[in-house]
Amino acid sequence: MSDSWIQLDGVEQILPYEGWNLEQLRRRLLDRLHQNGYEFVIPPLADFVESLSGGTDNGLDVLTVKTPDYVSGRLFGIRADMTPQIARMAAHHLPVNDTIVRLCYFGPTLLARAPYPGYSRELLQYGAELFGSSSPESDREIIRLMIECLTVARVQSLSISLGHVGIVQEMFKIMNFEESLEHSVQNILQSKSKPDLNELALHSELSSDQRDLVSDIITLNGDIDTVDKARKKLSGISVTLDSLLREFEQMVSQLSCENESITFHLDYAQIGGYRYHTGIVFSAYGAGYGRALAKGGRYDSVLSAYGTPCPATGFSGDLNLFRRSNSVDGPQKGILIGADAKVPSEKIQALIDVGNRIIRQLPDQTRGSLRAICDREIISQSGKWKVVPFNAEDECKWLRH
Repeated sequence: MSDSWIQLDGVEQILPYEGWNLEQLRRRLLDRLHQNGYEFVIPPLADFVESLSGGTDNGLDVLTVKTPDYVSGRLFGIRADMTPQIARMAAHHLPVNDTIVRLCYFGPTLLARAPYPGYSRELLQYGAELFGSSSPESDREIIRLMIECLTVARVQSLSISLGHVGIVQEMFKIMNFEESLEHSVQNILQSKSKPDLNELALHSELSSDQRDLVSDIITLNGDIDTVDKARKKLSGISVTLDSLLREFEQMVSQLSCENESITFHLDYAQIGGYRYHTGIVFSAYGAGYGRALAKGGRYDSVLSAYGTPCPATGFSGDLNLFRRSNSVDGPQKGILIGADAKVPSEKIQALIDVGNRIIRQLPDQTRGSLRAICDREIISQSGKWKVVPFNAEDECKWLRH
């Protein structure tokens, strides 16, 4: 038996009518981004590996599908994340050092392997990036835009997890870790595992004071009141850290006041995806979804890899996550034109112009087979063409010309 029907692990095909519903949602999301002043760009699906992971850590590189380019002799890959590509486009082609640049995008991405069990390897990534501003207002704009997009996608009971990578980075600077030890502590912060922290302290140069400080950061997660706990535990360690704590506190206060219907969760141990973030980071969740629906944050260092240092912030999400939710509508049924009906072309065009689907019956197609895709039909009645409810059971009720 042929194996040609077997799909690659971790990828899915999108069938009717799901494909059209996702396309409608894509349009609504991009319309909302455009209405907020974001220009649409389309980066290439494949690129040299240096361009696909510039400014990020090895985490993105190992997720990139790579193959030799027989034209140039160099290694190229299929993008695993579009953010570095957008950053390169902004750095090389747009005046990010002279003005604010707002970009939005959509396209497929492919992972060499799923980052977690049960995750898809193929994403339909959409997002927005804002270049040229380091102000807190630019971070709030991006978070507000993410909220608007998820509202367009009809996400219920929206909650947002907030963190500040700068706080963790300053703590690392104070503790002066070796690179290998810092990497181990980063992994522990991601997993929030105190047993792993204690084990690391037994087999490394991690001091008891450093262990206690990392332990404090792990425990600093929860609702808005976590701000007060963080102030008590971390204030006074350094002037820079105090400034970062105040910055984060102000961001939390303003976002919670502007979005009273949204639940905010604070996580002082959050370090962002692919570890290229430098400031505010965030993830959005909704009822009925088992994973983050969108995430993002500030990444001021990425554009430096392309020779144009510039502050940047943004977010992205995966359209595929909405495939089996109420974010997309049921199939849109059409108006049947019978096989023998001689409907004037101007009448058909008028129906199309106001958003109707037109389904033309072929000679070897029964009316019963059209029940799933038609709920109306156009008939000639008293010399006029009229749209009436479609009755698949009645083959002869209407006279067709």
